[in-house]
Amino acid sequence: MRNRLQWNGFEANGEVAARASFLKMTPRKWRLVRAFEGVLRFILPMLPARAFETVAAQPKTILVVEYWNLGDLAILVPFLRNLRAGFSRAKISLLVNESLKTFLEGQGLVDEFIPVRVPWAQHFSRWKKYNPFSGHWISFVRTIIGIRKKQFDWAISGRMDVRDNFLLWLSGAARRIGYGLGGGGFLLTDRVAPDLSRPHRADIWLHLLDAAGKPPNRGLSGFRLTRSELASAEAFLRDQGIPAGAFLIGVHPGARIAVRRWGDEKFAEVARHILRENDAHILWFSDPGIPSDAPRLERCHAVSLEFRSFLAVLSLCRLLICNDSGPMHLAGLLQVPVVAVFGPQKPDWFGPRGTHDRVVIQPEFWCRPCFDYCIFGEPHCLRTITQGQVIASVREAIPELRAEPPLTIGSYVAAATGERRING
Repeated sequence: MRNRLQWNGFEANGEVAARASFLKMTPRKWRLVRAFEGVLRFILPMLPARAFETVAAQPKTILVVEYWNLGDLAILVPFLRNLRAGFSRAKISLLVNESLKTFLEGQGLVDEFIPVRVPWAQHFSRWKKYNPFSGHWISFVRTIIGIRKKQFDWAISGRMDVRDNFLLWLSGAARRIGYGLGGGGFLLTDRVAPDLSRPHRADIWLHLLDAAGKPPNRGLSGFRLTRSELASAEAFLRDQGIPAGAFLIGVHPGARIAVRRWGDEKFAEVARHILRENDAHILWFSDPGIPSDAPRLERCHAVSLEFRSFLAVLSLCRLLICNDSGPMHLAGLLQVPVVAVFGPQKPDWFGPRGTHDRVVIQPEFWCRPCFDYCIFGEPHCLRTITQGQVIASVREAIPELRAEPPLTIGSYVAAATGERRING
C-alpha cells in the first residue's frame, strides 16, 4: 500500500518529464527498460521469495547498495553519515565495488563491507557488460546468495536504475527503498518520488531519508584522517624540500573515463602560469601505475602515492586543479577547494559544492550529458576549454584562499564530520 500511494501521487505530477530531467532517458531506452520489466514480471514468481511477518519501523540491519566508482562512494558519504546518525543502533552494511572496499574503513559509517564485482559495472563495452560467459557472474551470484542469507530488514539504493531495484529485490530485504523512475518500481516497497529542485546526486541519496522518516542534516559530511597520517604527509612534504607553511596547489590531470580528461599538456601550461605569478608549490598528482609526466619546473613536485597517503597529502593543499573525476570528489570530502574542468557531465548533478569551488565549462553544448560515451569523435565540450579560462579561475581563487589560515595538524579535527578547521 505504501508503494502504491507514493507512486500514484508522483505519477499525477508527470513521471515522463522527471525521467527526462534526471536520467535524460530516450524513448528507445525506456522501451528496453519496459521490456526488461516484462521479463522480470515473468520470472520473479519462479524465484524463491522471502516471507515477512512484519516490516520493522526501526531496522536492526540495513543494506546500502553502491557498487560503482570512487566518486560515487565519495558522494555517498553525507548519506551514510546521516543514516548512521538516524539509525545509530542498526548494523549498516555496504555493497561496494571490490576494489574500493577499504576506502571507507575507519570512518565509523559502515559496520560491514560486502565486496562485489557487478558484471555491468566492470566494463565500458556494452557487450562485455552483459557477456553471459563472463566469470564475474559466478562470483556475483554467490554474493547475492550470501546477502539473502543475512535477511536484511531494509535495503536502500539511490540509483534510478531498474538493475539496482532488481538487486534490492534479490537481497530479500523486508523494506526496499529507492526510486522507480528508471524502471523496476514494482520491486520496491517504498517507491520514492524525487525532489526535482535538488538534482545533485548527493541530494538524491539524502532525499531517501525523508522517506525513511529521518530528515537529513545536509551539513554532515567529511572524511577522517588520523594524526599519524597527517604527520606522515607533512614529513613527505619536507622530504620534497617544500618549506613549512608553503602555499600548496595540487594538480591532478587524471580521470578514469577518457572523455573527461582535459589533457596533461594543458594542465602543465596552467601550472607554468601559476608558478610564474605566485610563490606557491605545485604537487603534480598521478595514480600509481598510471604515468603522468610532471612538467620540469622549479617548485613543481611529482607525487604518486598509495591511496591513504594521497588523501593525507591532498588534505594539506590549499587548492586542487583537476578534471571531473574521483579526486575532485575526494577534495570535497576533505574540504579542499577545487577548480574543476567539466566536459560531458553536468555540474548540477555531480559538481563540487564548496564556497570556494569553481567549475570551468563550455555551457552551450546541447549533447551534455553523455556520461561515458561521446557521440562525436572526441569530446569537443572539453577540448574547446582553453588554458586561459582555467588560469582565470585559478587567479580568482588564490587571493580568497590566501586570506584563510593554512591547515596544520593541530588545526585538523580527525573526528570531524563536516568541520575541518579549528583554532590550535
